[in-house]
Amino acid sequence: MDNFEKLKEMKTLHEFETYALDESLSGHGKLYFSAGACSKSTPRYNEDAFHKYRIRPRVLRDVSEPKIDCKVLNSSVSCPIGISPVGLQVLAHQDAESATAKGCCKEKCVFILSSSASQSIEEVANEAQSLEGIHPVLWMQTYIHKDRSITLDIIKKAESSGFSAIVVTVDSPNGGLWRKMLPDDFFKRVPSLLAILHSLPRNLEDPSVTFEDLKWVIENSKLPVIAKGILSGEDARRVVECGISAIIVSNHGSRLLERVVPTIDVLKEVVDAVSETGTEVYLDGGVRSGSDVFISLALGAKAVFIGRPAIWGLSLGGENGVRKILQILKDELFMTMQVAGVRHIEDIQRSMIIRT
Repeated sequence: MDNFEKLKEMKTLHEFETYALDESLSGHGKLYFSAGACSKSTPRYNEDAFHKYRIRPRVLRDVSEPKIDCKVLNSSVSCPIGISPVGLQVLAHQDAESATAKGCCKEKCVFILSSSASQSIEEVANEAQSLEGIHPVLWMQTYIHKDRSITLDIIKKAESSGFSAIVVTVDSPNGGLWRKMLPDDFFKRVPSLLAILHSLPRNLEDPSVTFEDLKWVIENSKLPVIAKGILSGEDARRVVECGISAIIVSNHGSRLLERVVPTIDVLKEVVDAVSETGTEVYLDGGVRSGSDVFISLALGAKAVFIGRPAIWGLSLGGENGVRKILQILKDELFMTMQVAGVRHIEDIQRSMIIRT
Protein backbone atom coordinates (compact mmCIF):
# COMPACT_ATOMS: atom_id res chain seq x y z
CA MET A 1 0.00 0.00 0.00
CA ASP A 2 1.43 3.40 -0.98
CA ASN A 3 1.47 6.41 1.31
CA PHE A 4 -1.50 8.04 -0.43
CA GLU A 5 -3.73 5.06 0.29
CA LYS A 6 -2.37 4.73 3.82
CA LEU A 7 -3.08 8.40 4.46
CA LYS A 8 -6.72 7.95 3.49
CA GLU A 9 -7.04 5.11 6.00
CA MET A 10 -5.85 7.11 8.99
CA LYS A 11 -8.63 8.03 11.44
CA THR A 12 -6.86 9.16 14.63
CA LEU A 13 -3.64 10.82 15.69
CA HIS A 14 -2.66 7.67 17.57
CA GLU A 15 -2.81 5.71 14.34
CA PHE A 16 -0.48 8.28 12.79
CA GLU A 17 1.90 7.95 15.73
CA THR A 18 2.04 4.18 15.53
CA TYR A 19 2.70 4.19 11.81
CA ALA A 20 5.28 6.98 12.02
CA LEU A 21 7.28 5.25 14.75
CA ASP A 22 7.03 1.83 13.12
CA GLU A 23 7.24 2.69 9.44
CA SER A 24 7.53 6.22 8.07
CA LEU A 25 10.14 7.86 10.31
CA SER A 26 13.78 6.94 9.84
CA GLY A 27 15.73 5.66 12.81
CA HIS A 28 17.39 9.04 13.24
CA GLY A 29 14.07 10.84 12.96
CA LYS A 30 12.47 8.56 15.50
CA LEU A 31 15.28 9.20 17.98
CA TYR A 32 15.22 12.96 17.52
CA PHE A 33 11.48 13.61 17.61
CA SER A 34 10.59 11.05 20.30
CA ALA A 35 13.28 12.00 22.78
CA GLY A 36 12.15 13.21 26.19
CA ALA A 37 13.99 14.20 29.35
CA CYS A 38 15.91 11.10 30.48
CA SER A 39 13.31 8.64 29.21
CA LYS A 40 10.90 8.06 26.35
CA SER A 41 8.04 7.96 28.85
CA THR A 42 8.42 11.60 29.88
CA PRO A 43 6.54 13.09 26.88
CA ARG A 44 3.58 10.86 27.78
CA TYR A 45 3.01 12.84 30.98
CA ASN A 46 1.38 15.65 29.00
CA GLU A 47 -0.94 13.20 27.24
CA ASP A 48 -1.79 11.21 30.36
CA ALA A 49 -2.77 14.36 32.26
CA PHE A 50 -5.65 15.01 29.85
CA HIS A 51 -7.24 11.72 30.94
CA LYS A 52 -7.87 13.17 34.41
CA TYR A 53 -10.50 15.46 32.90
CA ARG A 54 -14.05 14.54 31.94
CA ILE A 55 -16.48 16.45 29.74
CA ARG A 56 -19.96 17.17 31.12
CA PRO A 57 -22.32 17.79 28.17
CA ARG A 58 -25.34 20.07 28.01
CA VAL A 59 -28.39 18.67 26.21
CA LEU A 60 -31.38 19.86 24.18
CA ARG A 61 -29.53 22.74 22.59
CA ASP A 62 -29.49 23.70 18.94
CA VAL A 63 -26.08 22.58 17.70
CA SER A 64 -27.01 22.23 14.05
CA GLU A 65 -24.28 24.57 12.83
CA PRO A 66 -21.29 24.58 15.20
CA LYS A 67 -18.53 27.00 14.25
CA ILE A 68 -14.90 26.45 15.16
CA ASP A 69 -13.38 29.44 13.36
CA CYS A 70 -11.95 32.14 15.60
CA LYS A 71 -9.33 34.87 15.94
CA VAL A 72 -5.91 34.21 17.42
CA LEU A 73 -3.88 37.33 18.20
CA ASN A 74 -6.19 39.28 15.82
CA SER A 75 -5.63 36.84 12.93
CA SER A 76 -8.66 35.02 11.53
CA VAL A 77 -8.12 31.25 11.49
CA SER A 78 -10.28 28.22 10.71
CA CYS A 79 -9.95 26.74 14.19
CA PRO A 80 -8.13 27.20 17.52
CA ILE A 81 -5.41 24.69 16.54
CA GLY A 82 -1.93 25.54 15.28
CA ILE A 83 1.47 23.94 14.83
CA SER A 84 4.29 24.45 17.33
CA PRO A 85 7.92 25.12 16.41
CA VAL A 86 9.79 21.87 15.73
CA GLY A 87 13.37 21.89 14.50
CA LEU A 88 15.12 19.85 11.81
CA GLN A 89 12.00 18.62 10.06
CA VAL A 90 14.12 17.30 7.20
CA LEU A 91 14.54 14.26 9.45
CA ALA A 92 10.85 13.54 8.84
CA HIS A 93 10.45 14.47 5.18
CA GLN A 94 12.62 15.89 2.39
CA ASP A 95 10.28 18.89 1.97
CA ALA A 96 10.71 19.66 5.66
CA GLU A 97 9.30 22.87 7.14
CA SER A 98 8.00 24.15 3.80
CA ALA A 99 5.63 21.19 3.55
CA THR A 100 4.44 21.64 7.14
CA ALA A 101 3.92 25.36 6.64
CA LYS A 102 1.96 24.87 3.42
CA GLY A 103 -0.19 22.12 4.89
CA CYS A 104 -0.91 24.24 7.94
CA CYS A 105 -1.66 27.38 5.94
CA LYS A 106 -3.97 25.51 3.54
CA GLU A 107 -5.96 24.53 6.61
CA LYS A 108 -5.92 28.22 7.63
CA CYS A 109 -4.16 27.57 10.92
CA VAL A 110 -1.26 29.30 12.69
CA PHE A 111 2.19 27.94 11.85
CA ILE A 112 5.21 28.63 14.10
CA LEU A 113 8.60 28.23 12.44
CA SER A 114 11.50 27.02 14.60
CA SER A 115 14.74 28.97 14.61
CA SER A 116 16.38 25.51 14.37
CA ALA A 117 14.57 24.77 11.13
CA SER A 118 16.29 22.87 8.33
CA GLN A 119 15.21 25.59 5.88
CA SER A 120 15.70 29.33 5.96
CA ILE A 121 13.14 31.83 7.21
CA GLU A 122 12.88 33.33 3.73
CA GLU A 123 12.44 29.96 2.01
CA VAL A 124 9.61 28.83 4.25
CA ALA A 125 7.90 32.22 4.06
CA ASN A 126 8.09 32.25 0.27
CA GLU A 127 6.59 28.76 0.03
CA ALA A 128 3.71 29.65 2.33
CA GLN A 129 3.04 33.00 0.70
CA SER A 130 2.99 31.46 -2.77
CA LEU A 131 -0.28 29.69 -1.99
CA GLU A 132 -3.00 31.19 -4.13
CA GLY A 133 -5.93 32.74 -2.29
CA ILE A 134 -4.47 32.10 1.16
CA HIS A 135 -3.18 34.66 3.64
CA PRO A 136 -0.79 32.61 5.81
CA VAL A 137 -0.52 33.23 9.53
CA LEU A 138 3.16 32.72 10.29
CA TRP A 139 4.88 33.21 13.65
CA MET A 140 8.65 33.00 14.18
CA GLN A 141 10.23 31.28 17.18
CA THR A 142 13.55 32.33 18.66
CA TYR A 143 15.66 31.98 21.77
CA ILE A 144 17.38 34.86 23.51
CA HIS A 145 20.87 33.90 22.36
CA LYS A 146 24.11 34.62 24.14
CA ASP A 147 25.01 36.59 21.05
CA ARG A 148 22.06 38.98 20.97
CA SER A 149 22.80 39.91 17.37
CA ILE A 150 21.61 36.40 16.36
CA THR A 151 18.25 36.98 18.05
CA LEU A 152 18.01 40.41 16.47
CA ASP A 153 18.79 38.97 13.04
CA ILE A 154 16.02 36.38 13.38
CA ILE A 155 13.54 39.06 14.42
CA LYS A 156 14.41 41.35 11.51
CA LYS A 157 14.24 38.50 8.97
CA ALA A 158 10.83 37.53 10.31
CA GLU A 159 9.61 41.11 10.08
CA SER A 160 10.77 41.49 6.50
CA SER A 161 9.43 38.07 5.49
CA GLY A 162 5.83 38.69 6.47
CA PHE A 163 5.63 36.95 9.83
CA SER A 164 3.06 38.39 12.21
CA ALA A 165 4.50 37.52 15.65
CA ILE A 166 7.70 36.57 17.44
CA VAL A 167 7.57 33.57 19.80
CA VAL A 168 10.32 33.67 22.41
CA THR A 169 11.18 30.37 24.10
CA VAL A 170 11.82 31.34 27.72
CA ASP A 171 12.14 27.94 29.42
CA SER A 172 15.51 26.70 28.16
CA PRO A 173 18.56 27.89 30.14
CA ASN A 174 20.43 24.81 28.91
CA GLY A 175 20.03 22.12 26.26
CA GLY A 176 17.79 19.97 28.41
CA LEU A 177 17.94 16.32 29.41
CA TRP A 178 16.51 15.04 26.11
CA ARG A 179 19.95 15.18 24.54
CA LYS A 180 21.05 12.37 26.86
CA MET A 181 18.78 10.12 24.80
CA LEU A 182 20.78 10.72 21.62
CA PRO A 183 24.15 9.16 20.71
CA ASP A 184 27.06 11.54 21.31
CA ASP A 185 27.79 11.80 17.61
CA PHE A 186 24.13 11.87 16.51
CA PHE A 187 24.27 15.11 14.55
CA LYS A 188 27.46 14.09 12.77
CA ARG A 189 26.18 10.70 11.65
CA VAL A 190 23.04 11.98 9.87
CA PRO A 191 23.92 12.86 6.24
CA SER A 192 20.85 15.04 5.71
CA LEU A 193 21.96 17.32 8.55
CA LEU A 194 25.58 17.89 7.60
CA ALA A 195 24.82 20.71 5.15
CA ILE A 196 22.35 22.31 7.57
CA LEU A 197 24.05 22.35 10.94
CA HIS A 198 26.66 24.97 10.07
CA SER A 199 23.94 27.51 9.25
CA LEU A 200 21.91 27.04 12.42
CA PRO A 201 22.31 29.46 15.35
CA ARG A 202 24.95 28.42 17.87
CA ASN A 203 24.65 28.71 21.66
CA LEU A 204 20.87 28.58 21.62
CA GLU A 205 20.64 28.77 25.38
CA ASP A 206 21.85 31.49 27.72
CA PRO A 207 21.49 30.63 31.44
CA SER A 208 21.83 34.28 32.39
CA VAL A 209 18.61 35.38 30.63
CA THR A 210 16.11 37.28 32.82
CA PHE A 211 12.88 39.22 32.41
CA GLU A 212 14.98 42.25 31.47
CA ASP A 213 16.21 40.38 28.39
CA LEU A 214 12.62 39.60 27.45
CA LYS A 215 11.91 43.33 27.62
CA TRP A 216 14.85 43.85 25.25
CA VAL A 217 13.24 41.53 22.69
CA ILE A 218 9.94 43.40 22.95
CA GLU A 219 11.68 46.74 22.54
CA ASN A 220 13.51 45.50 19.46
CA SER A 221 10.55 43.91 17.67
CA LYS A 222 7.94 45.65 15.55
CA LEU A 223 5.80 42.51 15.92
CA PRO A 224 3.81 41.24 18.90
CA VAL A 225 5.96 39.05 21.14
CA ILE A 226 4.70 35.80 22.66
CA ALA A 227 6.36 34.06 25.62
CA LYS A 228 6.53 30.26 25.19
CA GLY A 229 7.34 28.05 28.15
CA ILE A 230 5.29 29.54 31.02
CA LEU A 231 4.16 27.06 33.70
CA SER A 232 3.10 29.24 36.63
CA GLY A 233 0.74 32.10 37.33
CA GLU A 234 3.54 34.14 38.88
CA ASP A 235 5.70 33.94 35.76
CA ALA A 236 2.65 34.67 33.61
CA ARG A 237 2.05 37.93 35.48
CA ARG A 238 5.73 38.87 35.19
CA VAL A 239 5.90 38.42 31.41
CA VAL A 240 2.69 40.40 30.97
CA GLU A 241 4.25 43.20 33.00
CA CYS A 242 7.19 43.08 30.58
CA GLY A 243 4.80 43.84 27.71
CA ILE A 244 4.25 40.41 26.23
CA SER A 245 1.27 40.04 23.85
CA ALA A 246 0.38 36.40 24.55
CA ILE A 247 1.54 33.33 26.46
CA ILE A 248 2.05 29.71 25.43
CA VAL A 249 1.79 27.34 28.36
CA SER A 250 4.44 24.79 27.39
CA ASN A 251 7.02 22.45 28.90
CA HIS A 252 9.00 22.04 25.68
CA GLY A 253 7.35 18.72 24.89
CA SER A 254 8.77 17.36 28.18
CA ARG A 255 12.22 17.38 26.57
CA LEU A 256 14.00 19.57 29.13
CA LEU A 257 13.09 18.32 32.59
CA GLU A 258 12.23 14.95 34.12
CA ARG A 259 8.86 14.91 35.94
CA VAL A 260 7.96 18.37 34.75
CA VAL A 261 4.38 19.42 35.45
CA PRO A 262 1.95 18.61 32.60
CA THR A 263 0.81 21.71 30.77
CA ILE A 264 -2.93 21.05 31.06
CA ASP A 265 -2.59 20.89 34.86
CA VAL A 266 -1.29 24.46 35.12
CA LEU A 267 -3.34 26.03 32.34
CA LYS A 268 -6.13 27.23 34.64
CA GLU A 269 -3.63 28.86 37.01
CA VAL A 270 -1.96 30.76 34.18
CA VAL A 271 -5.26 31.83 32.62
CA ASP A 272 -6.59 33.09 35.95
CA ALA A 273 -3.36 34.96 36.71
CA VAL A 274 -3.67 37.15 33.61
CA SER A 275 -7.43 37.13 33.02
CA GLU A 276 -7.91 40.78 33.94
CA THR A 277 -5.25 41.88 31.45
CA GLY A 278 -6.94 40.39 28.40
CA THR A 279 -3.75 38.53 27.48
CA GLU A 280 -4.42 35.51 25.29
CA VAL A 281 -3.15 32.19 26.65
CA TYR A 282 -2.43 29.17 24.44
CA LEU A 283 -1.44 25.60 25.33
CA ASP A 284 1.21 23.32 23.85
CA GLY A 285 1.82 19.73 24.87
CA GLY A 286 -0.10 16.46 24.85
CA VAL A 287 -3.01 17.42 22.57
CA ARG A 288 -3.96 14.26 20.71
CA SER A 289 -7.71 14.58 20.07
CA GLY A 290 -10.56 17.00 19.61
CA SER A 291 -11.67 16.34 23.18
CA ASP A 292 -8.22 17.47 24.36
CA VAL A 293 -8.75 20.69 22.43
CA PHE A 294 -12.20 21.10 24.00
CA ILE A 295 -10.83 20.57 27.52
CA SER A 296 -8.07 23.13 26.90
CA LEU A 297 -10.56 25.71 25.66
CA ALA A 298 -12.83 25.05 28.64
CA LEU A 299 -9.90 25.78 30.97
CA GLY A 300 -9.36 29.10 29.25
CA ALA A 301 -6.93 28.52 26.41
CA LYS A 302 -7.60 30.66 23.36
CA ALA A 303 -5.91 28.05 21.13
CA VAL A 304 -3.74 24.93 21.30
CA PHE A 305 -0.62 23.96 19.39
CA ILE A 306 0.68 20.54 18.37
CA GLY A 307 4.28 19.49 17.72
CA ARG A 308 4.94 15.77 17.37
CA PRO A 309 1.60 14.97 15.66
CA ALA A 310 2.48 17.35 12.84
CA ILE A 311 5.74 15.45 12.39
CA TRP A 312 3.91 12.12 12.21
CA GLY A 313 1.71 13.50 9.45
CA LEU A 314 4.67 15.06 7.67
CA SER A 315 6.63 11.80 7.71
CA LEU A 316 3.79 9.85 6.12
CA GLY A 317 2.40 12.28 3.58
CA GLY A 318 4.35 15.53 3.54
CA GLU A 319 2.07 18.53 3.15
CA ASN A 320 -1.02 16.31 2.80
CA GLY A 321 -0.11 14.38 5.93
CA VAL A 322 0.04 17.60 7.93
CA ARG A 323 -3.34 18.61 6.53
CA LYS A 324 -4.85 15.25 7.49
CA ILE A 325 -3.64 15.62 11.09
CA LEU A 326 -5.31 19.04 11.35
CA GLN A 327 -8.47 17.83 9.63
CA ILE A 328 -8.83 14.99 12.12
CA LEU A 329 -8.53 17.38 15.05
CA LYS A 330 -10.99 19.82 13.47
CA ASP A 331 -13.55 17.08 12.85
CA GLU A 332 -13.18 15.71 16.37
CA LEU A 333 -13.52 19.18 17.91
CA PHE A 334 -16.61 19.86 15.78
CA MET A 335 -18.28 16.62 16.88
CA THR A 336 -17.24 17.05 20.51
CA MET A 337 -18.81 20.49 20.59
CA GLN A 338 -22.08 19.16 19.16
CA VAL A 339 -22.35 16.34 21.68
CA ALA A 340 -21.35 18.69 24.52
CA GLY A 341 -24.13 21.08 23.51
CA VAL A 342 -21.91 23.92 22.29
CA ARG A 343 -22.46 25.89 19.11
CA HIS A 344 -19.59 28.37 19.18
CA ILE A 345 -16.04 28.28 20.52
CA GLU A 346 -16.72 31.15 22.92
CA ASP A 347 -19.61 29.20 24.49
CA ILE A 348 -17.32 26.49 25.87
CA GLN A 349 -17.42 26.93 29.65
CA ARG A 350 -15.20 25.74 32.47
CA SER A 351 -18.25 24.13 34.13
CA MET A 352 -18.42 21.70 31.20
CA ILE A 353 -15.41 19.74 32.44
CA ILE A 354 -14.63 17.94 35.68
CA ARG A 355 -11.21 16.87 36.97
CA THR A 356 -11.29 13.37 38.44
